[in-house]
This record gives sequence, C-alpha cells and structure tokens, in this order.
Amino acid sequence: MSASRRRGAAKARLYGLGTALPPHQASQPALKRFMASLTEATLTGRRRAVTLDFLEKIYASSGIEKRHSVLADYTRDSPEDFDFYPANWALEPFPTTAARMDLFEQWSVDLAEEACRQALSESGAGPAEVTHLIFTTCTGFFAPGPDILLLGRLGLGPQVHRATLGFMGCYAGFNGLRMSGQILGAEPEAVVLQVCVELCSLHFQKEALPDFIVANSLFGDGGAAAVYARPGRLKKGLGDLLATHSRVENDSLDHMSWRIGPTGFEMRLNRAVPARLKAAAPSFVRELWGESGLKREASAWAIHPGGRKIIDEVQSALGLTDSQVLSAREVLSSCGNMSSATLLFVLDRELRRASQSAVTALGFGPGLTMEGAVFSRP
Repeated sequence: MSASRRRGAAKARLYGLGTALPPHQASQPALKRFMASLTEATLTGRRRAVTLDFLEKIYASSGIEKRHSVLADYTRDSPEDFDFYPANWALEPFPTTAARMDLFEQWSVDLAEEACRQALSESGAGPAEVTHLIFTTCTGFFAPGPDILLLGRLGLGPQVHRATLGFMGCYAGFNGLRMSGQILGAEPEAVVLQVCVELCSLHFQKEALPDFIVANSLFGDGGAAAVYARPGRLKKGLGDLLATHSRVENDSLDHMSWRIGPTGFEMRLNRAVPARLKAAAPSFVRELWGESGLKREASAWAIHPGGRKIIDEVQSALGLTDSQVLSAREVLSSCGNMSSATLLFVLDRELRRASQSAVTALGFGPGLTMEGAVFSRP
C-alpha cells in the first residue's frame, strides 16, 4: 500500500483539461453487427448460437451508445470496404501486433497533440513554460516515442523533462496526476503537461472467448491532457490536488491482465471484478479521505467507468446517488472505456459540473489496483 500525503496547502493545481476523439464513430448496435458477422463467418452449430446469444446480452447491457476508433472498418457494412482488416468476414489473415503498432504510431501523436493544445489553451500556459511532460499509454510502443515527437509538434523546449508511464492500464492516469503533484512539490516553478492516449480498438481479438468478447464490447479510443502548476502560478484553475492514494488487492492478481500476443494485446477479465471492487471500495475511500483532511460528504464523484457493472457496484458500495455517478455514465455511454484517458474525460465533466467543494476520483485496473485522488475547489 502506498499513499501521497498532502495535508495543508495544496502544491498542485489543475489549470486546464483537453480531450480528443478519433474521427470514426460507431454505435453499439453497429459494433454488435460487426461482431455477429465475424461470428457467423467463423463458427458453426451450437457454438455459433451460444456466441451470438452472448453477444446480444453483453451489448444490450453495456450502458454504451457509441464508441470511437482510429479504424474506419468498424463502421462499414462490407469487408470489401475495409482499410485495415482483410476483405473477408473471417478477417484472415488476422493483422499482426506489428501492423497494429504501425497504426498506433500513425495516430497516437495526432490525438495527443489535439488534447494538449486544448489543455494548454485553457490553462493559459505557453509551450515555452512547460517544464515536464508525462505521457501515459498501455496500447502501443515505439521509439523515439510520442513524448519526443510532441516536443516539436507543440513547440516545447528540447530540455523538457519527459516520462512515459506504460502498460499500467486503466488506472495509469492517476499515476500521471500523482507524479505531477510530486514534481510540483519539489519544483515550485514547474509547469507539468500530462497526456494519456489509448487506442484500444487496435487490439480487437476475434477468438470467441468470453474475456475477448467482453473487452471488445467495452473499449474505445481517445486522448486527454491536463496542465498542472502551483496555485497562483497561472490564472484561475479547475481544482487543487489535495490527496492521492493507491492500494493493490493482492488476493486478486489474476482478476485482470493485459499481455502482448501475436495479434495485438490480449485482455483477460474475471467476472468477479465488480464484486471485488464493491467489497474493497468503502475502506479504500476512507483511507483516501483520511489523506485529504476533508469530509466525504462535501464531495462530488468522478468514477472511472470500467463498465456499467463496475459503476453499479461502486455506486452501491458507497451509497452514491444517480446524479453523483452521472459523469461516469455519460462518458461510458458516449465513448466506452478508453483505459487511462477515461479519468480525464470524467474529471472534465465533473469539475465543471459539480457545486460541491471537492471532487473524489476513483479508478481501477490490473492488480487489482485501486487508485484515488481528491480535488478541492481553487
């Protein structure tokens, strides 16, 4: 267990947020049709019937209306119109991990740049003022990486300190904001730019395994960025970072995993995850709020929408109202789960919406890992 103690005056203020989505948008029913066409082309008999029934149930209960992707193929009715996948519903030969990484390299920096420009504009910080850049992703790798390419795209100085947080999963955005706070605690004049880019749809897996089917129904692509500096260093601001907290539930290491396979990255999800988070959430929130020094009753909530069931169980465990999880459900509905970028999408809505004096953010990922942060109004 680890925690970041921030009692007293906050040392990090969030001054600007930006979000970016790729251009190809598909409704959840359209995505289900894509998956059903694949199933009909590759399975027969009872296995086909069982898989189609499972698809119907999963997509109907997902809480998602649409998702975005860097791939246009998911929006197309005929494989003859595919750009990335082979022109057949069996999708053979299935694209390799290398082919997927080529697309990550093509798209990731564009989305990162768009989100960063929005965040910098809102913060009022000029590119020359940025001293640190934190880049987060678990969906792609190449070098020189997006962090280096962003220096030129954004006009940042070549001396900017860079860090890449890779392969941590959905909770990595919390590690980026925690690192931002730690930097500002040590370097009061710093300006930190955090960016998360996840191209989850590149890692679609066609094998009819329940884990893959569930992951295919949840994840989408997106990018988000945030700018932090000391309170008063820039004008206005959205929230002061009061506390962060982290805990690994060591009895659930096998509940969620993310590994590199020959045809992309493969997600494994245990159906016990929502119930496990429900059991752990109350004590975790007590620990987080103990770090913040504030009272939980004063808080709004920004919960990572890992899936509809996860929101349901955490809401039940913490006794939250429907309005307190509205931002999480809205982001899930309009974007799906965008892994580490999703936190900043939800914070973007909640920090602008909430009238309470604080916002509590919660996220979850492989480990099972629980992450939290508390922001107060500036």
